[in-house]
Amino acid sequence: MRDRAANNPGGVRAQVRLDPRRPDYAGPVLTPGAVGDDLRDFFHADQISTSLGGAVTVRLSESASAARQRLVEARFDQAPVMSDRRPVGWVATDSLAGHRAVRSAMTPLSDCTLVSAESSIASVLQLLPGSRFLFVVDKRGLSGFIVRSDLDRHAIRSYLYLLIAGVEMLLAEIVKSAIPDNQIITSLRSDQKSRFKQAYAANQETSPAEYLYISDLIGLFAQRPYASDPRLWDKPLTDLLISIKHFRNDVMHPVRSLAALENVETLANLPRWAAEVTEKLRGIVAFLQRLSA
Repeated sequence: MRDRAANNPGGVRAQVRLDPRRPDYAGPVLTPGAVGDDLRDFFHADQISTSLGGAVTVRLSESASAARQRLVEARFDQAPVMSDRRPVGWVATDSLAGHRAVRSAMTPLSDCTLVSAESSIASVLQLLPGSRFLFVVDKRGLSGFIVRSDLDRHAIRSYLYLLIAGVEMLLAEIVKSAIPDNQIITSLRSDQKSRFKQAYAANQETSPAEYLYISDLIGLFAQRPYASDPRLWDKPLTDLLISIKHFRNDVMHPVRSLAALENVETLANLPRWAAEVTEKLRGIVAFLQRLSA
């Protein structure tokens, strides 16, 4: 429930869903469209929510000062408000200051944003920048809640990791198909080349493209003629690729807090960017496959 990075509470209710598409690339790449709708069979809201049964809550009947003191001591920025063991809203710790009653400081349930337990993480990411507190609903009713600090949960990191890794895999597939190995080797940095040579000496069959960083892959991809062919690619898509690259280290390294990012609103667009880029990259892979057939 810690959520010091959150602000701008609102009532955003719309959920974004990505159209499922049949992948052109036959490899096992877990990207939007590869498995169901936006990987929904893998990651959804209830995997990142806090159960109401085990949460620190605020009672509607207690004083605002007592509730605030308890939340401050627990280092929580917000909590659900309960009445007769039922959630009736939520309250921000800072909002309790200057109020006598919890009721006058809380956001009532009627004004809260609700999401299904089966909602995709992509839709949750779209909601979090504008909504500081999301109640989660399952078959039994209100079951939990999601706040901005939940961006650091493993399920979200794993989901975003798969999106970015899928883009990298497709870029590597294109580079391997379009550039001879000896040319790729000359573009390897010293550490990459050392690891590649070590694997090669051990008779481990692998492509030098597998040792390239995402920035290297983007650079080599951008030099190919199809990257400037408007039928296959365009400049805005290259900009999306670069934006995805900027988030890679934040997503891949758990020591970096996603909840503390200043551009959480931009992070919420990552699934959409990955979907757009992935669709076009798959088209280029299919184009290269037809050329080599």
